[in-house]
Amino acid sequence: MVYAVKEIFYTLQGEGQNAGRAAVFCRFAGCNLWSGREVDRSKAICQFCDTDFVGTDGDGGGRFSAAGDLAQAIAEKWPSGDIRRRFAVLTGGEPLLQLDASLVVALHAKGFEIAVETNGTLTPPPGIDWICVSPKAGAPLALTRGN
Repeated sequence: MVYAVKEIFYTLQGEGQNAGRAAVFCRFAGCNLWSGREVDRSKAICQFCDTDFVGTDGDGGGRFSAAGDLAQAIAEKWPSGDIRRRFAVLTGGEPLLQLDASLVVALHAKGFEIAVETNGTLTPPPGIDWICVSPKAGAPLALTRGN
């Protein structure tokens, strides 16, 4: 699996139960509900989307040929000396187009708790610690229950 990542950055989670928590965000390139190209916006399910998830040219972005390489890139964004439990938020576009069990295992091995922000149209791999589903009208929902 080659992971296409738009950007990786350290910030505070701004939404939900983990709002205010330090996190490394990994924004995957690509989405299954819109190409990200303005010329296609009128045909997109999410015509309101304001996220740039096209390409791999953002800060920390790139193509990662192994789960361990991407997990290391995410870990390098966590400030040295910060002893809080590491927290990675995997987002997109649609992260479940690329997120697999190998990356979940690699991030857990680096000490990260893993959160995913998804449109809910794809089934996630096992082992994710927190899933936030933002359903979109007109898109088939695959994630219909959780713990």
